[in-house]
Amino acid sequence: HYFIQSNLRMARKSRRVKLGRKMMPPGFIIAHHWAVNVGGIWYEIAGLEGDSSDFLSSSPSMKVNRISKSDGYAAKSGAGSYGGEIVGVTTKLDWEINSWIEEWLRKTPQYNIFAENCQKFAYDMIHWLTDGVFKCEHTTHSASSAEQQLSRNFFDNDGFKVADEGNAIAFYSLGKGRISTPLLEVTAEVGQATAQAVAGPGAGLFLDVKVCEAAFNVGNLIGGHVGLNYNTGIGIRNGNAECHALGYGGKVGADGIEINTPFGGMHFCSIM
Repeated sequence: HYFIQSNLRMARKSRRVKLGRKMMPPGFIIAHHWAVNVGGIWYEIAGLEGDSSDFLSSSPSMKVNRISKSDGYAAKSGAGSYGGEIVGVTTKLDWEINSWIEEWLRKTPQYNIFAENCQKFAYDMIHWLTDGVFKCEHTTHSASSAEQQLSRNFFDNDGFKVADEGNAIAFYSLGKGRISTPLLEVTAEVGQATAQAVAGPGAGLFLDVKVCEAAFNVGNLIGGHVGLNYNTGIGIRNGNAECHALGYGGKVGADGIEINTPFGGMHFCSIM
């Protein structure tokens, strides 16, 4: 028993977790397909007819969920073609990941474009891999089911740091809560700080400091937040061009148009 535990501890090396996104053709909504990378392996909801893309079908509830695995710079679907983004780290082993996927498919066997879709799989997987310690600020309401869920408790002192493929990031969060339905997402954060240097894909230096923040998103049309932040940085990361100085600034790109002040801000037309 002691020998087995010792081997497991030795095998549990920290591995970075990445999120890859791919813009989908316009259909019912404008959206991104999401995929997760752990240790060089991509995991994603497989699309129709063997294509690993989250295509919008006329009968989305009739599709059976299945997971596609691939390796390489980008996922089989093309998600992460621009390198993806680091969202956290994990010590989960491959056999544990496979077991978790089997359980997830058992609980969510059928695809639904507004609930059990590629974003829900990716968000749930990232949350499990990182034990809730991750950085993902994209709109994720369509990544959840109609059941409201609290992603993690407040006042959990957690963070991570990792450097990989031209991207170095250190993240710390005192606490974050999230309640989400397919059409509305509400989040609250306390004491979050991120230092990041990007040298490809993208480029820039960023220091994000949030004292506190309460935010909402309505569909992929509009969202807003109030609180206190001193975000400072300039460059391109995660598909967006950003420029901030002590909380004042904005960004434009894959996550829409966002205008910020130290005390709040608004964003419009995000591509989920």
